[in-house]
Amino acid sequence: MFNFARFFGFGFQSKLDNLLKQENLTLETILNEEDILQELKMSSSEKFADFIISHPNEYQKMIHYIIDEVEPQEQDINTYIKYQFIISEVFGSENEKLINYLFDKPSENNQEEIQNPLEDSQTDPVPTQEQLNKELIRQHLLDDFLQVLEKDALVITTAGYVNKIIGAIIHKRGHDFWEYIIKNQNIISNLFKHAELKHITEIIEKLIILDTNQEENEDKHFLKERSELIIRLQKFLTANSHSNIIISNVCDIFIELYKRELQTIDSTPHLRSILPSVPSPQYLMNLANQTQNTSVYNLLNIQFEFYTKIEVIEDGKYAVDLKQLYSSVISQLPSALIQQDIFKVAFKTSNGDQVYPLGDSKLSLISFIIQLCQREEIAKEITQATIFQHILNLILKYSSNNQLQILFEKLVVTVLQSKVSHLQQLLFQDQLILKFLISNNGIEQRKQKPFYQGVLTKITNYLNSNINQSEELANSIDQIKEDWQKYIDELNEVNQKELQWMLGVNPRMKEQINSGSSSPFRPDPLISYQGIRRVENNDDNPINQQQNDDAEKQENSNNEDQSDDKDEQIQQDAIQISSPDTQNNRVQSEDNDQQLQLDAIQIASINQHQFDDNHQVQEQHQEIQEAENSAQTINTQQEVIQNELIPEPEPTELIDQQQQQHQQSSKINEQENQSELSEPEPQQQNQFQNQEPQAEPDGSQQLLESNPQVQEDN
Repeated sequence: MFNFARFFGFGFQSKLDNLLKQENLTLETILNEEDILQELKMSSSEKFADFIISHPNEYQKMIHYIIDEVEPQEQDINTYIKYQFIISEVFGSENEKLINYLFDKPSENNQEEIQNPLEDSQTDPVPTQEQLNKELIRQHLLDDFLQVLEKDALVITTAGYVNKIIGAIIHKRGHDFWEYIIKNQNIISNLFKHAELKHITEIIEKLIILDTNQEENEDKHFLKERSELIIRLQKFLTANSHSNIIISNVCDIFIELYKRELQTIDSTPHLRSILPSVPSPQYLMNLANQTQNTSVYNLLNIQFEFYTKIEVIEDGKYAVDLKQLYSSVISQLPSALIQQDIFKVAFKTSNGDQVYPLGDSKLSLISFIIQLCQREEIAKEITQATIFQHILNLILKYSSNNQLQILFEKLVVTVLQSKVSHLQQLLFQDQLILKFLISNNGIEQRKQKPFYQGVLTKITNYLNSNINQSEELANSIDQIKEDWQKYIDELNEVNQKELQWMLGVNPRMKEQINSGSSSPFRPDPLISYQGIRRVENNDDNPINQQQNDDAEKQENSNNEDQSDDKDEQIQQDAIQISSPDTQNNRVQSEDNDQQLQLDAIQIASINQHQFDDNHQVQEQHQEIQEAENSAQTINTQQEVIQNELIPEPEPTELIDQQQQQHQQSSKINEQENQSELSEPEPQQQNQFQNQEPQAEPDGSQQLLESNPQVQEDN
């Protein structure tokens, strides 16, 4: 049954309330209680905080459980780990009373105690020795806790708990914590000492962002101290450029700063004012070339994004000269593309080949190049076509890297859409990319099925459909016009197969219609799938030729006296007519007899389900047409032979629905003189009225003639 007491508190008995009734209650007794964590974080958090504050010794024990490193032989390590986890979770829930107790004076903590106005004594009461001891412990609680940073090395679990507790302190009392740091400068130094731990560098990140819900005090945001901390981080990067871990952790701090600013770019002017202290793009590019660290390239990407978006804030008050910042960076891009990543180790493939992985750093570098190409003033500074050549070499070397191929496609599209003729001239210089596409995606190369053939085909279609959008592209194609046209012709067959929607249904039809233009990325909609396909009429086909001959014979036989050749006419009708709908409707005039018979012969295949339905219909016709048993028997046997011997034809091509309707109408006209066959019952007619007219192939007549039993009946 549903436990209402658990979810709504009906009849809920607090475990902490029962424990608080005990004399000489200790912290360990509370922490040892079964399933006490959620209660300490939620419903009983204030009662727990009141108990701890009234017993500062227990508060001190909480801190030492976090910072002390206890060996397993000294006490039960499992119990100790449990205590650490529960205490860190209680602080992580931002227990306001516990955090305020670290900063507030005793008089501030006793605001709820209102002096009795009837008392005549106006003098402050003298604190007792117990109260003095409690105050002394309270003043050193934060000092005792931060002593953990003075250790030469930290266990990563302890560093995680320290990060969680200090993060809660900064969020609740961030300004007061900065005041405390200013008075104790060794705290920042101790944080840098453990910069190889991600948990510790996150504390520095929270100090710079200063995301606190504490009320601002006299508009003091510690902008100077936070800017100095950023500058100190840059110097620390320079001194520790040999440590890949430290570089990643410090760069992640700056990345998080930019992310936070981009998310709240209109409402965080204080954070925006300290971001100019972040290292310049030139410094970061030098560091990236030296270390090949992915985090440095990621920082370059988000820094550029910040510069482009800050231009529109406050009428360009914070705008920077992008050309000046990045002109020197562009000259280092070609060397960075061919530089080997010293942190990547080669591995052997299943074929025994030794391969060096591409790595995220190269992908981030190409993303950075794409962003630079999007700005016209920076794109004009790119003067070396070797940038594109190096990227093409990477495509061939790492042919299975899907992310690299996607970035290559994005680069080509970006350059073509940039409208910067200088940049397009570099891309299409000496038909660089065109020859690359022809030589690596031609019909012979596609037989080897390279991994990049899909992207190269997509880029080819995009360039070929946007020739008129770029004069440089048109001139480049014109110089190799014959080779390019041959290459395009080779891809026609591929495009006809790949640029078709599955089952003929476009899932983005509405979007495509609204776009109003054709695109290689959005193929034209195909004919709706009808479940049947047609065979192209080919005069060289012997089956089609025989069908044409039979059509001429049938035309001559229709002009003769039907009363003299009635049996022969019925046999031919039974062979040619396989659609129940054709037999159901014979009410039209004689004007289109010849046209009907020619159209009826064009359909070369029907599916297995239609054969089964025809067989059932013929059996029903046999019961009605008792007067013509001989002719009907031939029809029934012919249907059985077809079902047993003729394999189900394979669909080859979609047939237009309008063409099927025309064939149906013409077949109806052709059957006017065949009044000997009676109409099916109304129930049968409704059952098949939605089926489209089909004609079985004349090959069935060959099968009929080859069957001795049928020939004998005839």
